[in-house]
Amino acid sequence: MTSMSDVFCDNENGNNFLFKNNGDGIFVDVAKQAGVEDRYQHGRGVALADFNGDGKTDIVYGNWNGPHRLFLQGSNSMFRNVATGGFATPSPIRTVMVADFDNDKELEVFFNNIAYRGNAPNKLFRVSRRANADPLIQELHVGDAAEPQGRGTGGTVTDIDGDGQLDLLLAHGESAQQPISVFKVTQGSSNNWLRVIPRTQFGSFARGAKVTAFTNQSGAHTRIIDGGSGYLCEMEPVAHFGLGSDMVKVLEVSWPDGSTITRTVQAGEMNSVVEVSYPREGEMFTLASDTQCGKGFVVKNGHCAGRQTLSNLLNEMKYSFI
Repeated sequence: MTSMSDVFCDNENGNNFLFKNNGDGIFVDVAKQAGVEDRYQHGRGVALADFNGDGKTDIVYGNWNGPHRLFLQGSNSMFRNVATGGFATPSPIRTVMVADFDNDKELEVFFNNIAYRGNAPNKLFRVSRRANADPLIQELHVGDAAEPQGRGTGGTVTDIDGDGQLDLLLAHGESAQQPISVFKVTQGSSNNWLRVIPRTQFGSFARGAKVTAFTNQSGAHTRIIDGGSGYLCEMEPVAHFGLGSDMVKVLEVSWPDGSTITRTVQAGEMNSVVEVSYPREGEMFTLASDTQCGKGFVVKNGHCAGRQTLSNLLNEMKYSFI
């Protein structure tokens, strides 16, 4: 949309809202023009991410017993649904979560369902960036977290034990009493990672902040610090980056008011938690012209900027994927 924070509302029994921030205290609903109105469905659970590496915020959400959506943001702030048949399959959805559980650089989407009328297993899909094409969506084996008889009412992800891998917590109830479930990932433990916590000027967690990690080999990866993902859920206020064997060269944090910090990442900061304070008045955070932003990016006006498209970058890297 724009550099100002907009508001997307995934609604039940009515149109979705996408309120564009005019920057003057006025918000205008542009859901219909943007292609995300979805007026005949019943939204349950929404998450924000950049699924194709173009730096724009995309939207994924579930519809209660209706087709689930994955909207990529294109030019002129228009959105296009790229959900495949398996991904879109209707289910009694309660929560949608986006995370890189195995730290392999690719995002996964977790659908948490409530089995109120027979089995309704949870689902997990990997959404992989591709050159010159929409992301590849593949259903993964979710293991014990399928919970086909789980009465899921919400969930969240966080690194409970500090090992750098995200853990999955699922709550149950409403139509039957069931205990909370906690699941650990069984693969990816040797992959690199970085966790970034932006702070507000008052020291609190910076909801609405956008964090971009410019990596040595795989381009730019973006995370949104949003508040929730479903019914009675709140996500952790941390930008978690799984990196495989890659390394982060530069971090850029943007706050909802337009303030920005760009800073290099030292090798010793990898596989750790990095906190980023809100810039004090008068502080300027820009990069030296000779800073290495990673493959596909160079310093322009003190910030990392693309010198080639993600498609070209991935084409250059194609042999490393084989």
